[in-house]
Amino acid sequence: MFETVEAFIRATEPCVNEFNRWAHNLRFAAVADHLGYKCVSSHEFEHIRHLFERADSFMYQSFISGRRVAIIKLPFAVHTYFGDIWYLELSDQKPDGSQYGRFDHIEIYPAFFTMENMVELVKRNGIYFTPSNHAHHNTFDVLLEHGLKVRLEPEPLIKKIIRDEMK
Repeated sequence: MFETVEAFIRATEPCVNEFNRWAHNLRFAAVADHLGYKCVSSHEFEHIRHLFERADSFMYQSFISGRRVAIIKLPFAVHTYFGDIWYLELSDQKPDGSQYGRFDHIEIYPAFFTMENMVELVKRNGIYFTPSNHAHHNTFDVLLEHGLKVRLEPEPLIKKIIRDEMK
């Protein structure tokens, strides 16, 4: 288990390196939005969330598909080829207990295109997104070599939260 915020951020390096190798040929096509971490237990969720709780931090928590999901603004950015990531999506264990504790995805959104146009654009470069139907929305995903997903969404997560959750 991570003992400090710094240790958590250092643990992102292998995922970010894999993402950057994947993203290298897609110059300026997308913007990096957030990093997703799936917790193995509610105890791990609470421990990691507590690491990031500070007087000056932004945190938003909601229930999605029967579990807690917290959006946390990181105290410093995680640098990627598609720009800096400032947010962590921290997901509690699923009700069925099927989730492994790990960095699960890096979410991106198109820089200049619609989501559908971006899927077609990258297909021309030999990269194929797979449609994924989630209980609360649909995405397009690419599974990288070591299990990290690149998830394509139409817009930044924080924009969706403000529009749909903070009315």
